[in-house]
Amino acid sequence: MQPGSRVSAVPMRPWQCTEKRAFDENLCQDLLGRRASCAQRVAMVRATLFQWLGFVAVCVTGCSTPETPAQAQTREFKFIEANCYGGVSQACAQLGLRFEAGQGTGADIAKAVLFYQEGCRGGDQMACGRWGRALRLGLGVQRDEERAVDLLSVACRAGDLPSCVQWGAMHELGQGVPCNVGLALRLYKAACDERDPAGCSHLGSLFADGHEVLQDMPKAAELFGMACNAGYPPACAHLGNLFESGRGAPRDMARAIALYTRSCDLGAGSGCLLLGLVFHKGLGTQIDDSKAREMFVRSCDVGHSVGCAYAVRLLEGTPTLPEDPPRAAVYRVRGCLYGHGGLCADLAERCHAKGAACEPGKGWQWLIRACANAHSTACVQAGQILESGGQFAGFVVAADRERARGLYIRACRLGDTVGCQLDRTVPLSNAPAPPCADATPATAPEP
Repeated sequence: MQPGSRVSAVPMRPWQCTEKRAFDENLCQDLLGRRASCAQRVAMVRATLFQWLGFVAVCVTGCSTPETPAQAQTREFKFIEANCYGGVSQACAQLGLRFEAGQGTGADIAKAVLFYQEGCRGGDQMACGRWGRALRLGLGVQRDEERAVDLLSVACRAGDLPSCVQWGAMHELGQGVPCNVGLALRLYKAACDERDPAGCSHLGSLFADGHEVLQDMPKAAELFGMACNAGYPPACAHLGNLFESGRGAPRDMARAIALYTRSCDLGAGSGCLLLGLVFHKGLGTQIDDSKAREMFVRSCDVGHSVGCAYAVRLLEGTPTLPEDPPRAAVYRVRGCLYGHGGLCADLAERCHAKGAACEPGKGWQWLIRACANAHSTACVQAGQILESGGQFAGFVVAADRERARGLYIRACRLGDTVGCQLDRTVPLSNAPAPPCADATPATAPEP
């Protein structure tokens, strides 16, 4: 910001830059990245220098001798790694991206998060945003929505548009913050106006679902197409789904399959999931459970919990596929950790079953996680145990009537009539704030 510029007493937000009212133009431009502060400019110069040094290093060692793409990726990875350990926060952020995508190394989301943390501590807001996204979705780290809100909101205010989109998604779904779809809409629109493909894709989902805007399927298809063409994989899956269903686009199963394939190959779990369903159900092709299982496993491997559930189902055996219990167990746990309430409840019941081997207290932890992951029956079951105290999977649970009613309330708001009935039986002074009225939009939330 130029010397002498007026500074607003109240920090501006991205969505305020799109509101029809007077506002500080310079501050909005700073926020949306059109003009950088002094500190941001220093970071930009460092990042640019880092990129040029990487190019020179790769060229000096690789231009004289032809390299395969894999060798070039590995060489670049090692250079970035050295810069990260040398204290360049942007390099740590880039290293995290490569671990997440498996570029130049094996894919390892847990390691990616560690490097995002390091980059964030060094002041790289993109790294803070990726760390916040991991905490929001439970990717490679324990889910922590409160911490995710902190990281994403700060990174968004610093001008990182993908963080604004993630922060908007939390408001859309009521994750860690009160539900505010209108605010999510403004965040998505601000990001899309700046040509952020994730912002356009999320905005397309609101038009497809009719949230805070009139449902407009052609508009949704247009936004998904823009985002897909810009290289945002989930948007390709959404667009493919419109071609499959014929909503907002002519029904074209071949094009839908091509878009699902592109989305999956670019790393979107939703694309792999939808492609798996094509093979599983024989939509426009022959039924092939072997290919379907492969696609579901790929979907789960990149963090899509529904893909994990389908992978478990096929790994447990089908008329055409042998069962694989060890792998099914792995993907059952993975799916629960990625947020699938049904898989968490299944794990809890397996611990509770007579003779099931389970760590002390683990079954109760799975049950509580199932409730947190929107499995209403688990909320009711856990609430009934807490109301009077008891045991679950050999673990002694102390009575906690207020916590019990909190779980009944959650079950009720998830649509469980038993939870609604039990909610009236236990007194409680402070009930939790209601979540989003519609927690299950027609278009699946994106990662």
